[in-house]
Amino acid sequence: MGYDHRRHAGNAGDLWKHLVLAETAGCIFEAGIQVYVESHAGHPEYALSPGGEWEGGIGRLWPHREELARYSYFQILEDLNPAGLERYPGSASIVIEIAKRRGINLRVDLWDTSPEVERAWRSGEKGQSLEDLHIHIGDGFSGARKLTRELDEPALLLVDSPYLAESDAVQVEELISRSAEAGWIVLSWQMIGLERRPRPACKFLEFDLRFEEAGLVCGPWVGATMILAWEGDLHPDQKVDGLLERLGGIEEEFLKIRGPKSESFYPRDPPGGGFRR
Repeated sequence: MGYDHRRHAGNAGDLWKHLVLAETAGCIFEAGIQVYVESHAGHPEYALSPGGEWEGGIGRLWPHREELARYSYFQILEDLNPAGLERYPGSASIVIEIAKRRGINLRVDLWDTSPEVERAWRSGEKGQSLEDLHIHIGDGFSGARKLTRELDEPALLLVDSPYLAESDAVQVEELISRSAEAGWIVLSWQMIGLERRPRPACKFLEFDLRFEEAGLVCGPWVGATMILAWEGDLHPDQKVDGLLERLGGIEEEFLKIRGPKSESFYPRDPPGGGFRR
């Protein structure tokens, strides 16, 4: 049986993943990238039921959404839920909505192993033209790697593995490295506490969220991390400075609702200091 994200939708890990993803997408689109790729897509949207993991994630920040309204993530959620928090968008839906609001004709390539997920996307509920929306049933690791060789323009890639197999961590690392080499900007998400963190052969930074210090809960997990990776020769530091500044600003916004400064949000260099090459 494949992975089913429905019971996890909107949890603390999703909150961190989608907040960073939305800010990255907005910045990358401003820089001219018009392709979005996702290795493990899931449904376009999820219904939030009482007792779900979302109550320890987005449910805890929902009362503070006005204080966080400058972030696209919270704007999209509020527009989707005018009568109260009942629906939660998947990663690709968030990115598609950001592109629509900026008037960008976005090409989208999504991988999933579930025919049910494919049908949900092909129903056209998100209003994305099928000409620009490419749904692939199969392995997202090999599919995205193949696309790096076929696509003649840069892309934003989200590597969102559920880490069901022992080999997933190695495949995540290889996909990040290959995609950055092809000129893509890459985000990769995982829970803190997994045995291995990716160490790709390119420049990267890790952005961590510690759930307890941020006032969130997610079962046994203590936090989540997002890796931002790029190839320095293809995207010099000055090209990503604006993005890094935008992501770093997330901490300041959370401090407004969390009170005294904590270490909940911080960009963390890989071991040894500086960027990994």
